[in-house]
Amino acid sequence: MYRKSLLFIAVLIALLSTVSFAEYLESEVISALDTRIGESKEFMIVNLIINGEDIIPDVPGILYNLEGSTRTLLPVRVISELMGADVQWNQETKEVEITYEDKVILLKVNSPIAYVNGVKKTLPDSVPPIIIDYLGTSRTLVPARFISEEFGMDVNWLQETRTVTINQKKQVISGVYFTMENRFPEIRVKTSGIVESSDFYIEKDNENDQLVVDIINTELSSYFKNDFIPINLLYYDSIEVSSYTKGTQNTRLTISLTDTRGYNIFYDEKSKELVIKFINSVDYLYTDEIYGVDAVVINTQESPAYNVKFYNNKIIIDVMNSLFNYNGGVYGSEESSSNLISSIAYSQFDPTKEYGPDEVVSRVVINLENETSLDEVYVEDVGNQIFVYISGDPLNGFDYYKTAQDSSQLSLNFHQGTDVKIKELSSKSIQLAFDKSSIDIDELELDIDDSIVQSFDINKSNSEYIVDIQLAENTEFEILGNGSNSFFINFFNIDLSNSKYKDMLIVLDPGHGGKDPGAIGKITGVYEKVLALKTSLILKKELEKEGFKVYMTRSTDEYISLYERANLANELGADLFVSVHINATTNINVSGVEVLYSPYTTMHSDVLATDIKNYLVRDLGAIDRGIVQRPNLIVIRETKMPAALVELGFLSNAKEEALLLKESYLEKAALAVKKGIIEFLE
Repeated sequence: MYRKSLLFIAVLIALLSTVSFAEYLESEVISALDTRIGESKEFMIVNLIINGEDIIPDVPGILYNLEGSTRTLLPVRVISELMGADVQWNQETKEVEITYEDKVILLKVNSPIAYVNGVKKTLPDSVPPIIIDYLGTSRTLVPARFISEEFGMDVNWLQETRTVTINQKKQVISGVYFTMENRFPEIRVKTSGIVESSDFYIEKDNENDQLVVDIINTELSSYFKNDFIPINLLYYDSIEVSSYTKGTQNTRLTISLTDTRGYNIFYDEKSKELVIKFINSVDYLYTDEIYGVDAVVINTQESPAYNVKFYNNKIIIDVMNSLFNYNGGVYGSEESSSNLISSIAYSQFDPTKEYGPDEVVSRVVINLENETSLDEVYVEDVGNQIFVYISGDPLNGFDYYKTAQDSSQLSLNFHQGTDVKIKELSSKSIQLAFDKSSIDIDELELDIDDSIVQSFDINKSNSEYIVDIQLAENTEFEILGNGSNSFFINFFNIDLSNSKYKDMLIVLDPGHGGKDPGAIGKITGVYEKVLALKTSLILKKELEKEGFKVYMTRSTDEYISLYERANLANELGADLFVSVHINATTNINVSGVEVLYSPYTTMHSDVLATDIKNYLVRDLGAIDRGIVQRPNLIVIRETKMPAALVELGFLSNAKEEALLLKESYLEKAALAVKKGIIEFLE
């Protein structure tokens, strides 16, 4: 069924701080106070990846010049706590005490001397811990080599993106195999010790999906022979094993799947195996008004199996064979803005009494304001989502969905065989009429606007439903099943079929997401990640109108690592990559648009950036801040196609923040970006 785009704003779970991170993420330098000398200076920032995960501290790592030599300094508390160490700060003595496994490490600010279990040591290169104050937040930074030596980690430096990677010690992989022996299908990877991994999932039209898993800081055993492992079972096609080096040597598993699968990755210490378990999960929950009806939407990783129960004023949804990942996987309860729903509770449910100890169940309990009869609640699943309508389904038996890039289908499921009267009102308008007793749907106007169908307008007369269908230019249709219980109209758009862009793929990358809010509006507190996603969804729709294939690195409020965003575009073989962001700075008077590019991606990225920037300046009436080289920015350097990062304005500027909150302004911005892309391709 066709669903309007729903923007979900999750409860922010900040990893380390609630300050805005974006003021340095797209920059090369920060201005901060060096308390060692009591002066504010500009520092080149460094990216930080620990065990394959982007780390976004409130004070970033920096390149620090000391006596003519440049050192890489990292925030010690951030790294220590992520590794499970206990960190204590003594304000009076300016000392940091770190307890990690069997070590007690004592550091003193501005002193190159440390004590490890009471033994005196000189820090690497005699660089002392230094307090840096950035935007009112102070953190103690230490040399990266100190982390390597005292925490027993492997530390690498990626010069091209100014990135420090910190990993567990290198392990060896000796085998990879697929098994059905346990409760759920699994891929198991034999390792010499504990390993970490990162992953991304690619859904493809008319091709197998791919799950890509990078096992961090590992190498294949010299005895490892199987670089391609066929599976040839339902859903599971094959596994390709390869080495992948980016500063750190990793082992990459590319898993080919014939249908979308949920998964969970963990390390089994007992068997010394990394396990990729194929199991569904509940990832998001939200409430919304859909076609005038209050609804709860449950997002899962794959097509869900679920049970529905009613108890007084409660609706209980048990998602079977699923892990509960929303809200960090812990029990929670949230108030609802709906007049019909008081709250929603959720958890990983103990299934022992109701289903048996071997089942895995996610439970969602919708608490209603008043007791509701069963006929007022309708539950259905569409794709990877469960929709719970509190006052019935407004489109019961009326389904519209795209079947391909240039085609779609409307299906009507009647109570009995029904004759539909069809009238062509114009080349762009069709009217359907059928008996009112044959189906039970609400009077609604549905705005589709997918370049195939513009809208459906459903009305009732005394005895009939009247459905007016507005078509896009050059959309044709055919009727199937008239007179039966199931009536279909197939739509085909000639312009999309013949588009010169139909074989071109653009990857859109909504900036930030999940744990990383990006810039935060100074007046309203709006998050950059929300506006970036909203704009990207509009831009996706606009590009699809021209016939482009469009893939988004994220379509919900989740964090995707910077390297994974680029990897995804590369794996898809995209023709263009556009990352959407909103700017911020400490100067509230700064405004305008700018587009970033890396000179190392391709010789044409500067042209793409220029074309997009020119249309943004013209159509938005914005100040022209030009195109800006960012040679070390991961998402636009690591992509293998023309790439640009678009900054649509400044949330730190009150006037531009007000504009960016307007839907019409974001639509104008999206249209301008589309024009720039088309100009580049002409």
